[in-house]
Amino acid sequence: MIRRLAISGAIATWCFLNTWVELAEGQSAYFARYDPVRSVVLPIVFWEVVLTCGILAAWEFWRRRLTRSRAPYICGLAACLVPFGIAALAALRVLPFDLVPIVRAPWFWPAALIPCGMLSIFAVRHPARFWRIAQNLFLYSWPVLCLVYCEAARATLLRYSPAAYRDGPLMPLKSSPKRVRVVWIIFDELSQTITFGNRPAGLELPNFDRLRAESFYASAARSPGAATEISMPALILGESVGGVLPDGPDHLLVQLTGSRKFVDWSALPNVFDSARQAGFNTAVVGWFHPYGRLLNHSLTQCYWIAGWLNSGVEEPTRPQPPAVAMWNRALLQFAALPLVGHLPGIFPGVYPRRFKIEGFSWLLDRALEVVSDPSMGLTLLHLPIPHPPAIYDRVRGKITADGRIGYIDSVALADWTLGLLKRRMEKAGLWDQTAVLISADHGWRTYHWRGDPEWTADEEAASYQDTMAVPFLLKLPGQHAGIRFDGALNTIVTRRVITDILDGTLTDPGTIHSHLALAY
Repeated sequence: MIRRLAISGAIATWCFLNTWVELAEGQSAYFARYDPVRSVVLPIVFWEVVLTCGILAAWEFWRRRLTRSRAPYICGLAACLVPFGIAALAALRVLPFDLVPIVRAPWFWPAALIPCGMLSIFAVRHPARFWRIAQNLFLYSWPVLCLVYCEAARATLLRYSPAAYRDGPLMPLKSSPKRVRVVWIIFDELSQTITFGNRPAGLELPNFDRLRAESFYASAARSPGAATEISMPALILGESVGGVLPDGPDHLLVQLTGSRKFVDWSALPNVFDSARQAGFNTAVVGWFHPYGRLLNHSLTQCYWIAGWLNSGVEEPTRPQPPAVAMWNRALLQFAALPLVGHLPGIFPGVYPRRFKIEGFSWLLDRALEVVSDPSMGLTLLHLPIPHPPAIYDRVRGKITADGRIGYIDSVALADWTLGLLKRRMEKAGLWDQTAVLISADHGWRTYHWRGDPEWTADEEAASYQDTMAVPFLLKLPGQHAGIRFDGALNTIVTRRVITDILDGTLTDPGTIHSHLALAY
C-alpha cells in the first residue's frame, strides 16, 4: 500500500511539475502580481491530493476486481500521457539550451510522432510490462521531486513574505496643479514600419494619422532595448541599460551601460522624481513591471497588472475565490499539454487571450480616469498592445478572444485606444494644454513570434522587413502643425524631453530638434 501511495503521489506531482520547476527557477517572483502561495500553490496542492487519492482508489479497485484484464494496464498507461507531457514541458524550462525553435519547426512533431507511435504500439501489446516500467520510473523519481520541492521553497515560497508582493505606499497629492501636463503613452511592441513606414494594405489608423499631422514625428526612432525588461527602465531613467537581473518581487537590479555593477532600479533617480521635484503629481498605469512595488516612492497614483507568466505559475488578473482558482488551474494544466491544440474544438490560446482582455479592459478604465484628471502633471501609460496575443478583430471592430487574429489587428486596437484617450481628454478640456508623447518600448519582434501557433498569414506577409524601429510622436500644448524629423533618434532622450516640457524650457515645436540634440 505504501508503494502504491508513493507512486500515485509521484504521478500527481508530475502532473504539475512545470509549476514546481518554475518556482524553483525563482524568476517568476519579480513578475508575479500576487503571492504565489495563495494564487498558485494552494490550488495545485489541492489537486495533487485529489489526484493521489483518485489514482490510489482506482488502482485498488482494479487490483481487486480486474486482476486478469489488460484494460487497467492500458488505462494506466494512457493516464501517464498527462504527467509525461507536463514533464516534457518542464524539461524545456531547465535545459541549458533553447529547444523552442526546434519544437516550433514544422517537421518536429511529425518526426516525434514516429518513435512515439512505435512505442505506443509496443505498450498496447505488452501493457503489463510497460506499466511496471512506468511504476518504477515514478517511484524512483521521488528523490528528484523532493529536490525540486525544496528548491521551489528555498528560491520562492519561503524566501519572500506575502508583504513583498504588496504595493508600497504612494506619495501624497500635491495641492497646486500646474498648467502644463504630459501624457506619455507606450504601446508595447508597436512598430514604426507597420504603423507609418510600410503599412499593410487594409490597415486603417485614422487616430495615429491625425496625431502625426499635428505633432513632431521622428521617422527613424529606435528604442534603447529589444525587450521590455531593459527598455522601460532605460526610458524611465533616461540612461542606457546593459542588463537587468530580477531580484525578488520588489527589486530589479540594472546594469547601466559603462558600469560593471548592478544597482537597484528603484534607488536611481528617474523622470517621475524630476517631475515631483518640479511640483507635479505623477501617475503610472501599466503592465509587466511591478511599478507599484518599485516606483511607488515616485508616484502619486499607480495601477498595474502582471504579464502572462510562464506555464505553471499563471495567475489571474484579479483575486479569485478558491473554487474558481482550482478550476482554472486544472484548465490551464490541460491547455499546457503538448499537442492538445490539435484536438478538435480545443484552442489553448484562448486562456492568455481572455486574461489579456480582462487586464487590458481594467487598465484602459484606469487610463481614462487618469488622463482626464487635471491634477496629474506626468502620466505614463504602458499598455499591453499590440504585444501578442491579439485580442481585437479589426474587420468586426470588436475585442474578442476568438478567431484568426494577429499583430496587424492589434495595431488597429492601439489606434482605437488612442482615439478613446484623446476624446476623454477633449471632453475634460485638457487636450490643448497636454503634451502627448507616443512611442514604444521596442518594435515588433518577428523573430520571436514567427512559428507560434497563432501566427497568421497577414503577419507572415508583413514580417519580412525591419520592424524593430518604434514610433515617436510628440504633440506640445496648443500645437496643430506637423513637423517631420528623419534623422536617427534613440528614444532614451524621452526623459530629457519630458523634463524640458515640465520645467517650461520646451514650449515651441520648432525647437524640439535642438532639445533632442542636447539630450544625446
